[in-house]
Amino acid sequence: MRSITDANLHQADPEGGWTIAQIVSHMHLSGILFVGDLERLRHHDHLFMFREELGHDAVGAPPPSAAEAALRIASLRVALSDCLGSADDAELAKTVDVPPFGVLTMGVLAPGIIAHLAGHAEQARAILRKRGAIT
Repeated sequence: MRSITDANLHQADPEGGWTIAQIVSHMHLSGILFVGDLERLRHHDHLFMFREELGHDAVGAPPPSAAEAALRIASLRVALSDCLGSADDAELAKTVDVPPFGVLTMGVLAPGIIAHLAGHAEQARAILRKRGAIT
């Protein structure tokens, strides 16, 4: 993200959809919500979670600049690394009930959340490639 322009940040796929700024906002909110979910689970053996608690459809204020977008992603990486990196086996074995996905352990859910975030990062790169901003 550090090599794109502010104008690139506010472009969407030519066929429509979120702008890169909206994708970054969604990734940031979804990831931070997930960190909060894991922290809550540290204090309970089981949690019921609404889909919104995983960041489903969450889009806040899009970052106004490419520099801020890069800082948001860097901040998210640190939060995920610190939180997931400090989770022990007992915490990862705790269960969460997330309709419509059912009851899962945090150890099963976490890779799905990370894959979700990685998918959005690829979505942003695909937009940049289509727009000729990166190769």
